[in-house]
Amino acid sequence: MFSTICPGQWVPTSGPAGGFIRNFLFDGNLVYAATGGGVLVSADEGVTWVFRNSGLTSCDTKSLARLGSYIYVSTDENVFRTDDHGLHWEAAGEELNGKYIKTIVTSGQVLLAGTYLRGIFRSPDSGATWTAVNSGLSAKYVYWLTTDGPNVYAGTYLNGLHKSTDLGDNWSAINNGITESSIMTIHSFEGKLYASTLSSGTFVSADSGAFWSALGASLSSVKGFTTFKGNLYAGSYGGGVYKSTDSGQTWVAINAGLAETDLWAIGCSDSTLFVGASSGHIYRSTDEGSSWVLCNSSNTFKAGNGSLALSGSTLIAGSHGSGLFTSTNGGASWIKTTTIGTVEIRSVISNGSLVFAGTDMLGIFKSTNGGSSFVACNTGLSSRWFQAFAICGSQVFAGSGEEGVCASSNSGGNWISANSGIGSTQIQSLASDGANLFAGTADAGLYLSVDFGMNWNPVNNGLPSTNITALQLISGILLAGTKADGIFISDNNGTNWFPASNGLPAQSNIRCLCVYGSMVFAGTDSGEVFASYDGGNSWNSVSNGLSGSPVLSLCVSGNYLYAGINAGGVWKVLLSAITGIEKTGEKAGIFLYPDPGSQEITVETDPACADRDLLIYNFSGQVLLKQRQEGIRTKINISFLASGVYFIRSYNKEGVQIRSFIKE
Repeated sequence: MFSTICPGQWVPTSGPAGGFIRNFLFDGNLVYAATGGGVLVSADEGVTWVFRNSGLTSCDTKSLARLGSYIYVSTDENVFRTDDHGLHWEAAGEELNGKYIKTIVTSGQVLLAGTYLRGIFRSPDSGATWTAVNSGLSAKYVYWLTTDGPNVYAGTYLNGLHKSTDLGDNWSAINNGITESSIMTIHSFEGKLYASTLSSGTFVSADSGAFWSALGASLSSVKGFTTFKGNLYAGSYGGGVYKSTDSGQTWVAINAGLAETDLWAIGCSDSTLFVGASSGHIYRSTDEGSSWVLCNSSNTFKAGNGSLALSGSTLIAGSHGSGLFTSTNGGASWIKTTTIGTVEIRSVISNGSLVFAGTDMLGIFKSTNGGSSFVACNTGLSSRWFQAFAICGSQVFAGSGEEGVCASSNSGGNWISANSGIGSTQIQSLASDGANLFAGTADAGLYLSVDFGMNWNPVNNGLPSTNITALQLISGILLAGTKADGIFISDNNGTNWFPASNGLPAQSNIRCLCVYGSMVFAGTDSGEVFASYDGGNSWNSVSNGLSGSPVLSLCVSGNYLYAGINAGGVWKVLLSAITGIEKTGEKAGIFLYPDPGSQEITVETDPACADRDLLIYNFSGQVLLKQRQEGIRTKINISFLASGVYFIRSYNKEGVQIRSFIKE
């Protein structure tokens, strides 16, 4: 066994760039902005901005609200709150942990949160506890929540507008007159409601949503409204800022000073208007929109990269909230892909030049040119949320966050459901050795299929966690990362599991696993990368110089290990700087001699593990010899091996053991 790691120095790549200012909130002397890189805060009416992200485990922030002494921000994995102006954030309750919260709103002393896939939740106690309130609401994607006082309104993607008169206990559709079912934003102003749709313009209602009529003015793709000094303003994607001085009857564009018109948010303080662009820039106006000034050019920020893949020499980074990027020069520069119609990339996998990307609401996209361009490939799919991929045999498998596993035998040409026997529809991770297929779920543990997804069986003996966040295979060993219990390993396809967290912090939340040759790397929620040379039995931190948390993804390309960081872009470290090894005697419970050896070695192992296989493999993970253990001592002929360093895998009562040896 060997475990000493030479210290390496991580360095950031040039990106990928973050972006997307999504929401503003004014609270006393502070202005908050929810962005793809966390929460920006300004104490001087937007002249300067600083990030305040401490405590956020996701910086893909969506929506802001205020209730009592708390400021709330929603993210793609929880709602967080702060009572010290954003200096420290904490999770607001446990019920929303792991859920994608698109929008939050307050109504009186109640908080409501709209999610993707899980409906609407309500909290009566400042976010301490949440309960689902979805009677009459079947929408998968709740995009926007607002209130006019007595009523709460929910705008959804694909399912139109809904209204509740009892704080969410019951919902009813209110789409009379609206010609499209995808709602982008809703705003209450002077007794009227304004609702913007994805592609059919803006509608207005004067009777609390009972009937809607098209707004006379042509406002393109409005992302948000705000009220400022008695007038109505709209920020649009593609059209910049519009202003109405007559309650929305007529509008004029007011874009003087705006260098970009792809806006995603609009808001105001008592004296200043703000708009946020897809680039991540914020503009401010102190003259009611007559002129605009860029005010956060120095606050450039990077994306949170939740998935990394390699297609040839091209590194592919899928981000949470900022799109998909490729780099052909080791991260020195990044190119954003423009052919995927959403910014939420939940997973990426490559097989040569064939690349699949799973998104949050538009399904699966496929590239046949190494990630340069993509086309949607959703034939046969009913779900549009995919967050895991695996290739098993000649088939591609995709894990949905809502409808289990789907399979394609023609490179994504069409898909079929492959769920028979799986006890959960929430698939978080997939892995395959070519014959066996494994699926990790969010709430029911791990499942195995030995017939290419036709049937599944649970394989959780010894595995205490039901939330499987990451899966990897190395030389016949299956590793499973969990949300709060570290890592477990199995040498028999999940039939039995052993803990494998020696060296990891207690109750580690494992965000990602990556295999390179005979090494395994793990990224954690606390922002550390760990390396194991012994199949996961022991781990060492290789995080020197790495900044940001959590570590969301890992990938090896060329001479580097790459890590995708929450709101930190992609970092890299030379493999040669972290893969130095040093034998540590006989700590592994596996003894062999002579070492070095030339013709034959003798292996001594735990007598309780007789009749188990010994495996010898090389640095690439290729198994070169399999031999049955013969009680305590087993003689192995190594004369056929070329000179070099090899690994032998055995077992004792502690689980899987791996040790290196030298062939002379």
